[in-house]
Amino acid sequence: MSLRRATALICLSGVLCAPAAALADGDPASDVLLIQDVYLPYSPQPSKPLAKALTNLVAQVKKAGYPMKVALIETRGDLGAYPDLFGRQQRYAKLLASEIVFRVHHPHLLVVMPSGFGALNLGPKATAALSQITVDQAAKSDGLVRAALEGVAKVATDNGHPTQIPHVQAAPAAALSGGGGSSHTALYVVAAIVVVLGLALVAISVRTRQGA
Repeated sequence: MSLRRATALICLSGVLCAPAAALADGDPASDVLLIQDVYLPYSPQPSKPLAKALTNLVAQVKKAGYPMKVALIETRGDLGAYPDLFGRQQRYAKLLASEIVFRVHHPHLLVVMPSGFGALNLGPKATAALSQITVDQAAKSDGLVRAALEGVAKVATDNGHPTQIPHVQAAPAAALSGGGGSSHTALYVVAAIVVVLGLALVAISVRTRQGA
């Protein structure tokens, strides 16, 4: 293998292993929602049972005929290049929709921030339904998820798809404190291993050429 080819492989590996936040060209949610239906906050991450419940609920209403995109924004960091839109959920919903519209035409979009909901293309009853839901700011990301669970269920129901709000038990305190950064740490470890292996590959290639 040539040195040039080995170097190209290292660069490609680094791109593939980069965290999602690093790949974002504006705000992380716009990149995530192009390939999946729920964007969850990076820090603090919600408890796994709640995150799974929301993902399953959005998949459920999609299967029933009402696809939705849901973005949970806990801090300014979740807004990437647009931190000034924190607390301005309706304006951010419009921006986010414009960034994913080429992939998802007329998206049913729900944005949840500690200050409330942003909604786009969710029908005439959405504003009234969402205004009745309170976001538990003290619970941070878990509070956003619980509000989103209620919001998704109510919006789907108001649009002709009766949906029950899932009941999810509160996660143990240990799970809340320990589970947040583990996935990101693992991702960085994998990326580091790939880089080390790539450097070893280059060294072997150079030695082989020198020996020849």
